[in-house]
Amino acid sequence: MTTRRAITAAMLALLTVAAAGDHAAAARAWRSCPEADFPRCTTVRVPLDRSGATPGHVDLHVARVALARRGGSFLMYLSGGPGGAGVYEMVDVLFDLPELARRYTVIGFDQRGTGASGLLRCPALERDPRLRSTVAAEKCARRLGPRRAFYTTPDSVADMEAIRSTVGARKLTLFGISYGTELALAYAREHPDRVERLILDSVVDPDESDPFGLAGFRAMGPSLASLCPERCRNLSADPGADLAALVARLRAAPLHGYRIGADGRRHRDTLRPIGIADMLYDADYNPALRAGVPMAVRAALDNGDAAPLLRLLADSRAYSLPSDPRDFSAARYATVCEETPLPWPRGTPLADRAAVARERALALPASAFAPFDAETAYADEIDLCLRWPDPGRPPHSTGGAYPAVPTLMLQGGEDLRTPPEVSVRVATLIPGAQRVTVPGVGHAVIGADPSGCGRRRLLRFVARERADAPCRRVPTHVPATGVPPVSFAALAPARGLEGRVGRTVSALDATLDFLDFALSPAFAVGESGGGLRGGSYRLGRRLSLSRLIVVPGVRVSGKDRPPGSLTLSVRGRAAAHGTVVVTRRGRLTGRLAGRRVAARLANGAPSPLGFIAGAAAVIATPRAARP
Repeated sequence: MTTRRAITAAMLALLTVAAAGDHAAAARAWRSCPEADFPRCTTVRVPLDRSGATPGHVDLHVARVALARRGGSFLMYLSGGPGGAGVYEMVDVLFDLPELARRYTVIGFDQRGTGASGLLRCPALERDPRLRSTVAAEKCARRLGPRRAFYTTPDSVADMEAIRSTVGARKLTLFGISYGTELALAYAREHPDRVERLILDSVVDPDESDPFGLAGFRAMGPSLASLCPERCRNLSADPGADLAALVARLRAAPLHGYRIGADGRRHRDTLRPIGIADMLYDADYNPALRAGVPMAVRAALDNGDAAPLLRLLADSRAYSLPSDPRDFSAARYATVCEETPLPWPRGTPLADRAAVARERALALPASAFAPFDAETAYADEIDLCLRWPDPGRPPHSTGGAYPAVPTLMLQGGEDLRTPPEVSVRVATLIPGAQRVTVPGVGHAVIGADPSGCGRRRLLRFVARERADAPCRRVPTHVPATGVPPVSFAALAPARGLEGRVGRTVSALDATLDFLDFALSPAFAVGESGGGLRGGSYRLGRRLSLSRLIVVPGVRVSGKDRPPGSLTLSVRGRAAAHGTVVVTRRGRLTGRLAGRRVAARLANGAPSPLGFIAGAAAVIATPRAARP
């Protein structure tokens, strides 16, 4: 994604900033923004507690991008989280959708407790990458004290209305992503006469009452089947059921194994259900990660081989690194404990909450959590909120009809955070709502859809045209990959060859099969990576392998050479030693154990530059990350 603090000449030419507008807006002092060159910013002061019982105020950081003309329509951008700094996100959106500034005066703001709007800080929680530490959340609650009750959705809805009045907008088009859609929908119910249009990307249902997040679990099996290369042909009839079987096995006994770092060193690790669940959610931002899961699950089930899954888990961790608090406030996110449905009633003693949650979970059929189990559901907001004090205010009502305004919903077909069934349900409640699904894309379609289909549908919608034409599936560029062998002896000799030489050729075929997978967007493509069981590869203008091990006992080194072949040196205690050349079409020639060999492999020399291009097209930068 283009840097937030820079602005291209083309954008500057398009976006002429003006403080002109109605009298209310013109009277304010609009100044330069720290986030980027092209918006103008101001401060809108609002009460911390609108009842007046708790003193204090919040200075909301508000940004505006306006064409040099008076009048026009207003669009308010609503950020995700809750916790995302809205002005930063708005700047990102306008890099993706500069056309919005031609039609609207665009308003964005840091929601209370985020960014420059009275940023809430909780250091212990900021060090928790998954934001599920019970201890860190309890410390955060004590640190915030009574203030924690005033950072909820109704407070932000009232802030939106204050901003609308301040900038002099008669009506707003609301554009929300993830949690921003919940804000948009809540505002539409509270102020139906102030809403012109709704644009909802990755819909959160304000009426959701399920404390266990079961919709996300229900979406996992279909997404695994949808993304599996070649529809899992010759691999799995039901990847969701395979995963459920593995989770049950891991509950009985975690699986230990090794993953290989980019330096070729081994790192011992343990495979547990919660790690796999985290990786599946992380794959909302790179569905190619999820495309590799069915093969890796079969490796664990069939051979007790944790290596493929441990490699996927290691690469997925980049999506859960703690954010800069100025970009994402962990403390603001923690206030979901004030309003998220939880599996215990108010007034439940802290010591009893876990037991009450388990009792409610046991009342559900075990299949409700498939392909995981209730233990996985606990390890998220339930654990986070386990010792968070009861909400400081009575529960707010989320009911009421939505206004019959033009509405567009953008839905990633592979989204687990805000699964497709949620936007289907909400769409039935808004007359005439248009819903666009982008198959192959996860969470936050704008910014995560390399095909641009979601962006084009949004632009048609704001141009008052019909926008719900289907989008084509976005490919993962992950090749179909077989389950890696776990022993040299288990290999069948390559066709036409016998004994150790034939098995060595089969081992080379399996090595190239893994290499295709390792170079795909299923892994974090970079300058280097580790083999499955040892060694490494380096990817630059040329591909080089250094003592790469996929099949135990077979060590492969070499480099690619024009016009698209690999020269490989084969060593190792099990292998027939020698040197061979493999073309992209899988033709192998050379000498092994002193004999001339020629064979046809199922896998040829990979095309590194092609894989880099595929990765760049698929891997998204999270805009509204789920902790």
